[in-house]
Amino acid sequence: MGRWQERLAWWLAALFAADRAVKLLALEHRFRRTVPPEPAQWPTVSLLQPITRGAGDLARNLRARALMRYPGAVQHLFICDAADAQAQATCNAILLDFPALNGVVIPVPSATGVAAKITKLRMALPQATSDVLCCMDDDVAPYPDTLTRLIPYLALPRAGAAFGLPCFTNWDTPWASLLSGFANANMPLSFVALAYLTDPFRITGQVAAFPRATFAAVGGMEGLDAQLDDDFALAQRLAAHGLRAVQAPVVYAIDNPLPTARAFQRQLRRWFVLPRQAMLPHLNLWQQCVAALTGGPVLLVPGILAALALPQGGRGARRALAACLAVFGAAYALTERRYLRGRIPWRRWPLLGVVAVVTPLHAALTLLGRDEIEWRGQRLRVRRDGTFTVIDSSSTQP
Repeated sequence: MGRWQERLAWWLAALFAADRAVKLLALEHRFRRTVPPEPAQWPTVSLLQPITRGAGDLARNLRARALMRYPGAVQHLFICDAADAQAQATCNAILLDFPALNGVVIPVPSATGVAAKITKLRMALPQATSDVLCCMDDDVAPYPDTLTRLIPYLALPRAGAAFGLPCFTNWDTPWASLLSGFANANMPLSFVALAYLTDPFRITGQVAAFPRATFAAVGGMEGLDAQLDDDFALAQRLAAHGLRAVQAPVVYAIDNPLPTARAFQRQLRRWFVLPRQAMLPHLNLWQQCVAALTGGPVLLVPGILAALALPQGGRGARRALAACLAVFGAAYALTERRYLRGRIPWRRWPLLGVVAVVTPLHAALTLLGRDEIEWRGQRLRVRRDGTFTVIDSSSTQP
């Protein structure tokens, strides 16, 4: 039995190492590919920025957007809940600090006090006047070159949208560090690997750009008000018209503060329950296989190895676990330093062991729970068609 465990442990460690190696090669190739040429005339851009209460360090994020360098004109549309006086005050303060900024605050009323993201965007669209519509979530702090690097990808054949790669940068608490480590270790590798096997079937919507004419031709956001996973719904709408979403090697920072264990659990649950309910039932067989191959069971390997090696596993199983964790750490360091623009603080490095072994198991367990998620003070029930019901809009944060 001990010999069988050791052989299984080494096979699993080799599988994990091969998975990381292939994904790193895909990431290197994507970042090394020739970027599309700059346009002869840069299109104007309307930056649609839906803002919901609870956004982390909103003032810093908005300031980063005001400091972006872009050769064309940029219109800033700050879309706030009408009842969120604090967010509106933060946006108005940015407009005062940057008087040359072409921006306006758009308050959106809602019976619950918190309007859905799609509702916010639809309310702002009539005021967007530019050639390109770029949606940017409230927890994004773009780098100065984000737009100049992202917009050229809209000129690629069949491009209906272009989106980038998130780098999570909040390491303030152990819980925020676990989330940042888990996201940075897996999202860039999985997203880019998926884009090599199939057209992305979901837009990573923290930053996504659309040609305005194309967006209108496919129906825009009409009829999507009831959809909670708008990133998947928009990608499907583009695919239905023969267009594709382009995964671009453009990195932006995400500041996601998580002060407590409950906040961490809530975020992790939303990340996994939402696609389980709103996306997976609508994927074809090949897309489901690609999703499993690029971001599914292989993430559980370090946890399985820990179960084989501890506490009574043989020396070979423990060595296999150590080798697997070494591969995980090396791949993480390479991904972060070579492709992402973040740096994990040295004091948080020990948490990467938890990220490798425990967090994937924790994430898998969330899939066994109910079809409810919590987001920005609201508890929602997500149906398998992507629609949702607000169960409670008075839950507190965190």
